Amino acid sequence: MDLLPDGVLTDILRRLAPCSLAASRCVRKSWCTIIDTMRLLRTDLLPLRLDGFFCLDNILVPPPYFFSRNRSTAGRHRRIRGRLDFLGTPLDLHIVDHCNGLLLLDHGRVVNPATRQWVRLPPSPDPSVVMEDFFQGHCLVYDPVVSPHYEVVLIHLLPRVLGPNNEFRADSEWPLSPYTTHVFSSRSWRWEARSFVRQGVAAGTIADKLPESQLFERHSVYLRGKLYVHCENHTVMRITLSNDKFRVIKCPTVSEMAGVGVLSLGKSEKGVYSGLSWNDGCPRFRVWFLNEPCEQMEWVLKSDISLQAVAQNFPFSNHNIYSSWAVTSKSSEHAEGSGARAEFEWDSDDGVVLETKDGDDDGTYYHRQTSFLGFHPFKEIAFFWVSWSRVVSYHLTNSNVQYLGILNTHSVCKSFPYTSCWVGELRENN
Repeated sequence: MDLLPDGVLTDILRRLAPCSLAASRCVRKSWCTIIDTMRLLRTDLLPLRLDGFFCLDNILVPPPYFFSRNRSTAGRHRRIRGRLDFLGTPLDLHIVDHCNGLLLLDHGRVVNPATRQWVRLPPSPDPSVVMEDFFQGHCLVYDPVVSPHYEVVLIHLLPRVLGPNNEFRADSEWPLSPYTTHVFSSRSWRWEARSFVRQGVAAGTIADKLPESQLFERHSVYLRGKLYVHCENHTVMRITLSNDKFRVIKCPTVSEMAGVGVLSLGKSEKGVYSGLSWNDGCPRFRVWFLNEPCEQMEWVLKSDISLQAVAQNFPFSNHNIYSSWAVTSKSSEHAEGSGARAEFEWDSDDGVVLETKDGDDDGTYYHRQTSFLGFHPFKEIAFFWVSWSRVVSYHLTNSNVQYLGILNTHSVCKSFPYTSCWVGELRENN
């Protein structure tokens, strides 16, 4: 096809389906140039904007809430309702993972809320004899710009049993090398055993396991062909699926985690970010960015936030501040508690600058619960559920804070930033 004139090649590429067209950008530089120059790929179909958050309540049962911009403020963009009623199981919708517009639900279901498609994966294989004493988790891998296919990686947790009759000891390196697990591919539509070899030194052992009293929630990030997985021994495992290699990265300082600290992993403007939330009388949130030039991994402190200062100093009572986001009801498609003007559009660059600085507090005990909802995938913004069920966005670069709306729930135990994807199909051998 290199001998074809650009005009003919453009006409051929224009006839491709969106996913195939996106994948064609990676075939040759000349193809990528034509696709981008002629604007053949409709970027409004790709997961390039934040549509909202799927949130799970600590007390109430699923289905999850969907917190997003009101229909009146969604502009010309496609509207995501966030309802998962097309699955037919409203009381059994536990979200395990998410990646670029797809959700991974329990019982092996992959769902696209935008196109309202879903598929059930074949049962994952039983762990091998070596892995029989492991809990399991699953991570979703998907990038429609690179390929229409997705993968699910089975990630084992630390062994539950240690002792003389078990090959694992407290000083055993973790993760193992080679790290053997199973990976599902939508291309072949089956699970296959994969072994990953470690690059660099081991950064953790089984003895580094988080205290049993501390809740562990696995977080994963897929970015630029690499899967970053939060392990429960204060490490992050970076898996490169293209060459079956992995590298272990020590988590940022964890001295604050001895109590009730919770470490989160996410992606934002510059790459992979880590957030640590804890409450020692004043709820706080600390953010690091993973700087990894030439494979030299370094966590760089980005911000130290006092959520008490955010909740107490933000002018929630100001009637000139309008709520541009709302919750999609679990049982209906209507937005709850909108109170927004039709002409109001959420502008992430507009907001109120707090007078307090990062990390400041007034020394008083703050008893209200706060929760981290996630990072903006394309801007250095963190989202929080704070005082009286209000949701705010916090700019990490300038401490700019915006009030988005009310997420009226008892508490938030898990939250997923959602970016819609309108390309591709989830059927077998798509």
